[in-house]
Amino acid sequence: MAWPPVDPEKPRSRSFSLRRARLRATAVASALAVVAAGLTVLMPATAVQAAPSTSAQIDDLNNQIEAIVEQYNGISTKLAADQKSSAQVSKALAPAQLQSAVAQQRIAAVVRDLYIAGPNSSIVALMDAPSTTQLVDAMGVLSMVAKSQHETVSSASQLVGKYQTQKKSLDALIATETKQKAQLAAKKKDILAKLANLKALQAADDQTGGTNINSGSKTSKSYVMPVACPQVSTGGKGLIAAKKACSLIWPIHWYGWGDAGPSRYDCSGLTMTAWKAAGVTLAHFTGDQWDESHSISRASLLPGDLVFYNSGHHVAIYIGNGWIVQAEHTGEPIKESPIDFDTVVSGGYRRIDGM
Repeated sequence: MAWPPVDPEKPRSRSFSLRRARLRATAVASALAVVAAGLTVLMPATAVQAAPSTSAQIDDLNNQIEAIVEQYNGISTKLAADQKSSAQVSKALAPAQLQSAVAQQRIAAVVRDLYIAGPNSSIVALMDAPSTTQLVDAMGVLSMVAKSQHETVSSASQLVGKYQTQKKSLDALIATETKQKAQLAAKKKDILAKLANLKALQAADDQTGGTNINSGSKTSKSYVMPVACPQVSTGGKGLIAAKKACSLIWPIHWYGWGDAGPSRYDCSGLTMTAWKAAGVTLAHFTGDQWDESHSISRASLLPGDLVFYNSGHHVAIYIGNGWIVQAEHTGEPIKESPIDFDTVVSGGYRRIDGM
């Protein structure tokens, strides 16, 4: 199933492959445009339409922020991979170029021996052959040497051309991804300004009776860990991952933009870190984690399984009995939540491949 998943409320589409990586430029540009438009939700409503509730505005803005965070993670992951590939190609290109240069020098020497007359030239040696048969044989040997050297030059040149083409393509991709990352970093500045307003709205909402997923102070254990963690013990790598996620709840760790520890995590950074403890490597991007897992039924969920929300832009880790551990959004600690704190996307109950 492609990521983001098909969601009747928020239809989106994305594939993940080398082709999808090259299309990420368009996806990021679109995401930036959506967020730019969405960041106006905190502006006063018109007289014709009533303003959404503070809680609804906060939820909407957090969802938009999360989409940008995961776009940033995706670009960062792909950029790092492409930079590594470019370095490997550059490393291979140098000896290939040397091989080509040496081969060209060798064939030049053969040509010189064949066509430049002189006392010690091959031509003179051939002319001194005692018989026509020996002359033809000697000419054939030199011809084979020349052909071999020519093939060596041709092969080396093709190898150089291949590496140069690969590097040119990677460098172009890196330039695009670097520009996208810079745009997202600039957008981050605007979002952080909005977050200051969001925090004020959140505080006002709490003081006027707004509801939270769990009761109590955000710095209290009753808020972040209202039930035992994990809820059930099943064994295997999934349980190890769940236990690691649980260990990040208390003492308190907080949500952090694009972070994967040691004290701050975003949603995919949390699940990546949890599964790393179990010896499984996940990418720091919800889109990749969707592709690194497969859909299961809700009834089949076990500790360590992933649960996706917000059109696939938010991921949490299951701990059993209808509870998850998540890095929800800015201003929130890593915490437990009921699995239905938000709508799970279609196909969003997922198990890591190979588990």
